[in-house]
Amino acid sequence: MEQKRIYEQVGVAMTSRSYAEYEKMFMLQLEQLQGKRVLDVAGGASSFTVEARQLGILSEAVDPLYEKSSEEIDQHGRQEIGLVAAKMEKLQDVYDWSFYGSLQNHTAGRI
Repeated sequence: MEQKRIYEQVGVAMTSRSYAEYEKMFMLQLEQLQGKRVLDVAGGASSFTVEARQLGILSEAVDPLYEKSSEEIDQHGRQEIGLVAAKMEKLQDVYDWSFYGSLQNHTAGRI
C-alpha cells in the first residue's frame, strides 16, 4: 500500500500572499471590489492589502502577528518561508505548479 504524503502543518502558518494569488484563489473581480471595504483576516505579512489599496480597494488587514515589532515579523517571516519551502520540496511532484511555475518562484515571491 502506498503511503499518502501530506503537507504537515503544526500551529498557524504566517502567510505572505499577493493580490494576484488571492485574485486567482478566490476568483476576485477587481471591478466588484474597487471602492468597497475588504478585511483580510489573519493577513500575516502579505502584500495583498497594500496592492489592493493601490487598485482602489479600501482594504485593511488584522492578525495577532501585528503585535510584534516589524523586525520580529521579518525574522518570523523568513523562518516561515524556509520551513514552507522545505515542506514543499518534499512534495514537488504532487503540487500543481501552474500558477507559480516552480518551488523557486514560489519562494522568491515571498521574500
